[in-house]
Amino acid sequence: MQPGPPYQQGPQQPYPPQGHPGYPPPGYGPPPKKSNTGLIVGLVIGAVVLLGGGGVAAFLLLSGDSGSSSSAAPTSAKKSGPPDKYSAMPTCQKIGSGVRNLPPLETPKGEEPASTSNNEITYTRSFCSWREPNAPSATVGMYLSKSKEPGSGAGEGWAKASVENAVNDGGVLITSMAKATKAVYAKLDSSSQCQIKFYQGNVEAEIIVTGPDPSGTVNQTVCKENALKVAKATSEAIG
Repeated sequence: MQPGPPYQQGPQQPYPPQGHPGYPPPGYGPPPKKSNTGLIVGLVIGAVVLLGGGGVAAFLLLSGDSGSSSSAAPTSAKKSGPPDKYSAMPTCQKIGSGVRNLPPLETPKGEEPASTSNNEITYTRSFCSWREPNAPSATVGMYLSKSKEPGSGAGEGWAKASVENAVNDGGVLITSMAKATKAVYAKLDSSSQCQIKFYQGNVEAEIIVTGPDPSGTVNQTVCKENALKVAKATSEAIG
């Protein structure tokens, strides 16, 4: 069987002549449909700008920042007070040279760290003791408060607080004593001892005199006289 002839298209139908009703002029197809793509893109961009701008505005309002200037973070006010007057404490030998007839001096340990709850200072201490059997003894304790922040007054403030506590606990003020800023006869429960506390700048000192019998009773008048002599010598040695 022989294959048939190839498929052939029929003759093309020409457009109707120009001006025929219902048809466009020759060379033009049907009018294109208007696309909404540009409008949609524009609306989306506008919405993003509006939302973005609103978000920025909301942030600026919430943060209180106008964008034109920046405010510095608040800083705590610095404390101020008297500067530290002393950076070291006197030797026991210097103190002892200002008092007559003291018992022999025990070997001093020198200046060493002291514990404190105040984190604004560096705290050190020094002890001096003069003792012999069957005789009154004397002990001097000195505490140096160095301000960690120069000019803060923390050193003298801490030294002063110790003496003020002694006053509040029933101590008796000493009106004037050598170079001391403030001095007080501190109240003690022991009948064989008497004590003086004073502060001088950023140094606080306590002087304890004990009678010949540590378990007995001492004449408080004589005890306080001896304590005052040692306290004055300590104040003069501090300088």
